[in-house]
Amino acid sequence: MAQYEDLEVDQGADAKWRLKLLESDGTKRDLTDYTARGKLNRSYDADSSEAVSFSVSFLSPRSDGIIEFSLTNTQTETLTRRRYVYDIEIEYEQGGDTLVERVLEGKLMVSKSVTK
Repeated sequence: MAQYEDLEVDQGADAKWRLKLLESDGTKRDLTDYTARGKLNRSYDADSSEAVSFSVSFLSPRSDGIIEFSLTNTQTETLTRRRYVYDIEIEYEQGGDTLVERVLEGKLMVSKSVTK
């Protein structure tokens, strides 16, 4: 089950977050050979053409279990609503199967900009 966290972003500003993944025993999750992705949208049922993709990367060494996800100022400038929903997923191979796990989800609140 994904962790739930509400995030805030200033419209027109760059935004960056880090997520540290741990195993159930509290040790760092080794993210070697993992991929990750994330999107936000105005609602869960909104048209996917309205979605905005996060830039998602892994910090080195991947064995530390840290994912960084971000939005550019150009992306946040286009956010015209006050509230969006988002999630971050990881994907990995296990026993010949491709597994997808949602690791973070929540609402993204936008603080509107006056200065442009």
